[in-house]
Amino acid sequence: MEHIHLFFALNDRYCQHCCTTIVSILENNPNEFFNFYLLSDYISDKNRQQFARLEKRYSHFKIRYHIIDDTDFRRFALNIDYISLQTYYRYAIAEWYPQLDKAIYLDCDLVVNGSLRELWETDIAGYLCAGVPDLWVENIYYKPEIGFALDELYINAGVLLLNLKKMREEQTYRTLCQATIQPPCKIKFQDQDIINLVCRGKIKCLPEKFNFTTENAVRHPVQIPEAVIIHYTGERKPWGVKRCWNPLKHLYFKYLEKTPYSSRLQTSTLLKKIAKLFTPKRPNPNRPIRVALLIDEFFGGAGTAFGGYGFLARHYIAKYLPCDDIQIDVLLGLNRKKRRRKAIKTRVDNVDVYTLPGRKHAAKWFKKQNYDLYFSIELTTSFLQYEKDPSKRLLLWVQDPRPWKDWLEIQTVKLFPEFCYWNTQVYELVHKLYSENRVTFVTQGRFLIEKARCLYRLSPEVPIDYLPNPVDIDPLFDVKTYPKKNNIVFIGRIESVKRGWLFCEIAKRMPEYQFYMLGQSFREKEQNDSIMEKYRSGIDNLHFTGHVEGEEKFNYIKDAKILVNTSIHEALPVTFLEALAYGTLLVSCQNPESLTEKFGIYTGPVLGDGFDKLDLFVEAIRTLINNEEKRKALSIAGYEYVKQIHNVPDFIRNSRELIRREARK
Repeated sequence: MEHIHLFFALNDRYCQHCCTTIVSILENNPNEFFNFYLLSDYISDKNRQQFARLEKRYSHFKIRYHIIDDTDFRRFALNIDYISLQTYYRYAIAEWYPQLDKAIYLDCDLVVNGSLRELWETDIAGYLCAGVPDLWVENIYYKPEIGFALDELYINAGVLLLNLKKMREEQTYRTLCQATIQPPCKIKFQDQDIINLVCRGKIKCLPEKFNFTTENAVRHPVQIPEAVIIHYTGERKPWGVKRCWNPLKHLYFKYLEKTPYSSRLQTSTLLKKIAKLFTPKRPNPNRPIRVALLIDEFFGGAGTAFGGYGFLARHYIAKYLPCDDIQIDVLLGLNRKKRRRKAIKTRVDNVDVYTLPGRKHAAKWFKKQNYDLYFSIELTTSFLQYEKDPSKRLLLWVQDPRPWKDWLEIQTVKLFPEFCYWNTQVYELVHKLYSENRVTFVTQGRFLIEKARCLYRLSPEVPIDYLPNPVDIDPLFDVKTYPKKNNIVFIGRIESVKRGWLFCEIAKRMPEYQFYMLGQSFREKEQNDSIMEKYRSGIDNLHFTGHVEGEEKFNYIKDAKILVNTSIHEALPVTFLEALAYGTLLVSCQNPESLTEKFGIYTGPVLGDGFDKLDLFVEAIRTLINNEEKRKALSIAGYEYVKQIHNVPDFIRNSRELIRREARK
C-alpha cells in the first residue's frame, strides 16, 4: 500500500505532544505505513531517544528528522504568544521534498482517533491544498477584516492536505514568503491568514471530522463520535494550567499514556500548577478593548422594545463586531429604583446586557467597569454623565438627529400626536463632550450631518465621517430571476409617527394587490391599537402579521414588489436597505440619501395626518407595478447599490478599525 507522508513542525519543547500525536496515528491506523517528517531547528538527543523507543511497539512507520537553519524565517512576524517560529516551516515542504507530490501536514496539538486513509485519498487535483473551515474565525466575524466574504472558505491551517506538485508549479513557497513579509492587508493570525490569502480560491473544503476543534464540538455535538482528528486549538491545551474546554481532551491523555513520556506527565503538570499558585497576577496588556454600547432598547432582548436602533445594536453591532481584541457590553440605562446598588446583568446572544445601578452608585460602577470606549447609536440617555474619568471617549454614530424643526413637522399629526422626547440634557451632554474633545462623530447618512451640527451645536468644521448602516445580503437570492408577487409591505412599529393608517387606506383603494403590515404597537399601545382597530376587518387584501423576525420577515420582503413607507419622519431606515437587498422598490414621502427617488418613487412631503395625499401613494404604486421592465431595472440597481455600499464585511472591517483607533486616543 502507498506510504502516507506526514509532516510536523515543532521545537524541542513540543516533542512530547508530537510523540502523542504520532502514537494516536499508529494506534488507529495499523494497516498503513507512515513516513513521519519532523521539521525543527533542534531536537535533543534525549527526545530523539524517546521517539526511537516507539520502534519497540510499532513497526509501520519511519521517522525522518529535518533540522533547519531558520535564519530566513526569523524575519517573519510572530504575534500570537503560544505559537513559535516553527509554524512557518510548513511553507517550504514542497521545496524541501521535490520527490513528493502529496503530503499531510499536522500541528502537534492534536490527536488522531480514526483512519487517515480517506483524508489521504481525497482528490485535490486543481487545488493547492485542502482544509477544514475554521469555526472560531467564523464565530468572531474576522474574515471581512482581510477582505473575505462571510460565507467564503477560510480554513484552519493546523490540518492540511498539500498538493506539493502544484505548489512547486505555482511557486507557492515564494508567494507565501513575500506575503508574510509584506502582507496584502492587516492580519492577526499570521501564517494561517497568509495561507488562506495566498491559496484563496484554490483550497478544497474538507469535512469537519478531519479538524474537529472545541468550536466544532460546541456547534455540532452530534458529530463528536465521528471526529477523526481532534485539534486542541488556542492557548488552552489539555496539558496546560488553563482549563481546556474541549470535550475530547481526555483522548490526549489516553494516547500520552502509550508514549515513553507518560511517566513524567503527572510530575510536570503538578509543578506547573504549584508554580501558578505562587505567581502573582499581573494585568494583561493584551486584554480586549472593552466597549460599552449605550442604547435604550435591544430589539426585544432583556425585555426591551422592538425598534430600529435596537435592531441595529443587536443584529449588527453586538453580533458582528466582538472579536479577539474587542469586547462589547450593552448598557440600557439607569435602574429606576434609585437605591439599587448593583447593575442587573442579562446574557443575550452571547453579549452581557446591563441595566445600571441607581444614580448614587452609577459613578462607582463605571469606575469599576473601566470601559475603554463608549459607543452610542444616537445617544438617547444622559447617564454617561456619571463617567467621571475625563480620558474616556464617546463614539457617536449619528442615526436620527431631530432638531426642533423636525419636531414641529412631526407635531402636525393630529389624529394621534407623537410623544415628544426632546431631551436638552442629552444634547448638552454631547456638546460638553465635544467641547472637551472627547467625542468622535460618524453618521449613517450624509444628509444627517447638518442636522447633527444643529442639534449638538457643533462648529461647521467638525468632521463627521460616513459609516453606512449594514444589511445582510442573502447569497441564495437572485434579484434577476426571483418571481415577485403583487404584494406591498409596510414594516415598522405601529405608532403615530409611522402613520400606519395611511397604509391601510391605500390597501382599501387598491383591492387588486395584497398588502401586508409587518409590526405591532409598543409605546402607547392602547391608543395606537384603537386607531388601527377599524382596519383589522372588512379589507380582504390587508393582512396584519404582527411582529415578525428573521426568515419569516425576509420572505415577506422577498415576495413583495414594493415597500411603502408613510412616516412623517424618518432618517435612513434599515428597512429601506433590507427591501433593496431583495430588489423591493420604495414608495415613500421620505427620501433619505435620495434612495426613494433612485429606487422607487418619492411622493414629496406629506404633513399632518396625510389623508389628503393618499392619491400620491396609490399612483406611485400603480406606476411601478404597471411598468414591469422599469421595475426590474430599478430592482437590480437597488440590489447592487446595497451590495456595494451597505455590505456587512465592509461594515465589520471599518467599524472595528474605528473602534481600535478611538480606543487608542
